[in-house]
Amino acid sequence: MRNIGIITKLSDPEALKATKDLAKWLYKQGCKVAITQETAKDAKIAKKIATPADQEKLPHNRDLVVVIGGDGTFIAACRAVGTTGTPLLGINMGRLGFLTEVTKDAMLSTMAEILDGRYTIEKRMLLAIKIKRKNKEILKYLVLNDAVIHKGALARMLEYEVAIDKQFVFSSRADGLIISSPTGSTAYSLSAGGPIIHPTLNTILLVPICPHTLTNRPIAVPGDGIISITLSNISSLDQRLTLDGQTGFPLQEGDKILIKQSKHQLHVLHAADRNYYSILREKLRWGEQVGSKTDPKN
Repeated sequence: MRNIGIITKLSDPEALKATKDLAKWLYKQGCKVAITQETAKDAKIAKKIATPADQEKLPHNRDLVVVIGGDGTFIAACRAVGTTGTPLLGINMGRLGFLTEVTKDAMLSTMAEILDGRYTIEKRMLLAIKIKRKNKEILKYLVLNDAVIHKGALARMLEYEVAIDKQFVFSSRADGLIISSPTGSTAYSLSAGGPIIHPTLNTILLVPICPHTLTNRPIAVPGDGIISITLSNISSLDQRLTLDGQTGFPLQEGDKILIKQSKHQLHVLHAADRNYYSILREKLRWGEQVGSKTDPKN
């Protein structure tokens, strides 16, 4: 791990400061460091410390990309990494941070362990999304967390049918549908009542959003199936497919959305002593007593 890129949340002054601290520290360790051109300008990092590069090109030919920001920054970095296989390490500057799990206080000590070879790499499922309109493919995309079919503020409920491997599963009227990877089970899916799935499991979640029929419940299906969702009776143009919460695409009646597990995977780097269940306890505050000093209601 001697050729390291850094992707930073530019709107966060603390993230820019942490990037400058990390770049200087890595330079002193003899590492080759690359940062985005915007980060170099905003954080005032000299070229001898870190080489500026376009974000889309930065992950190529790197041993590691460090993401400094929140989970949104991590997802944007995942898009930049694409299918290169370059591992990502997340430094959390946000509030929750399931993906950016290393605290800023532990940043340098964690990096010292990594440079010493004490780390693990975990492979995460990516979902391959396609939209077909009148039998023509009009969109192809990879997501880490989820794809969400949803209505706009003034639209009526969506009507859709779900099939897996060409076998009909169910039809529903709802505000939308979340198709989530195991990684995304702690994102929007969790807020909509879906279960927490360990990120290494081979499964995909289907979570209806406010279904009209209360018997439509979240379901976990095999990760190697092809999920097909067909939209019907769209009453307005204000209905969309949102990908990883960052990219939106308008939908039309009759559109068919196809989701399957991608042949590519995201490689996530963890500190050697990382424990997924302890992270869940910390982030979700399991075991805290109601009315304790740490309770935000007090």
